[in-house]
Amino acid sequence: MRIFTNEKLYKRNTRLAFIANLAGMFFLLASVYVLFSNSQLGLYLLFLLTGIVCMQTGVYFGRWNRRPDLALNNALKSVDDNYTLYHYTSPVSHMLLGPSGIWILLPRHARGTVTFDQRSQRWKLKTKNFLARFGQEPIGKPIVEASLEAEHLDQFLQKNWKGGDLRVQAAMVFVDESTEVEAVGKAPLPTVSIHKLKQILLKADEKSRLTKDQVKRLNAMFETS
Repeated sequence: MRIFTNEKLYKRNTRLAFIANLAGMFFLLASVYVLFSNSQLGLYLLFLLTGIVCMQTGVYFGRWNRRPDLALNNALKSVDDNYTLYHYTSPVSHMLLGPSGIWILLPRHARGTVTFDQRSQRWKLKTKNFLARFGQEPIGKPIVEASLEAEHLDQFLQKNWKGGDLRVQAAMVFVDESTEVEAVGKAPLPTVSIHKLKQILLKADEKSRLTKDQVKRLNAMFETS
C-alpha cells in the first residue's frame, strides 16, 4: 500500500484548534471577571461572544485531531502497492486508487451499532445507553457528502484525464474498532466497519475496475498536480 498524506494540513488545523480553544477560554474567563468587577455590560458581551466564537472554532478544527487516515492506513496496510491512499492530497479528502477502481472513502467515528432504515432512508446509530450519545460524531448526510466529493473529483478529471470515462465509487467507513455495522445491504451507499474495509475491494464492480496502465497514469496525475 502506497500512502500520501498532507501532514502540513493536519498540523496546521490541529494547531488552530489549540489556539482557538485557548483564546476561547481566555475571553470567557475575562467576561466573567468583567461581569463581577464592574458594570461594563458592553465589554462583558464582547468578551462573551468572542469566547463563544473561539470555542466553536476550536471544536470545528478539533476534528482534525481524530486522524481517521491512520485507521484507514492500518486497515489496508496488508494491501499490495498496486493500491494508493490519498489523504487530502487529491481533489477529495480520502481516496483509494487501485485495480478495483477509484474509491471515495467517507470515514466516521461514531461508536455503537449502525443500521440502515429503508423506510426513512437513513442510517441509524444505536448506542449501549443514552449517555453514550453525548460527544458522538453524527453520521450526517453521507449521500450529500459523497455527491459533493464526486463532483470535485469529476471536475478535476475533466480537466486533466484524457483516457476515457471513469466510474467513481464511494463507501462510508466506521473507523472505531468497536462499531458494528449490520443490516445495511440495501443502503444506497456501501457501508462497512473498519475491519471489513478490504472486502469492498473484492466486491468492486467490474465496470469500475482499472487496468495497470490506467492506475499508473492516474497515480502520476494525482501525485504531480
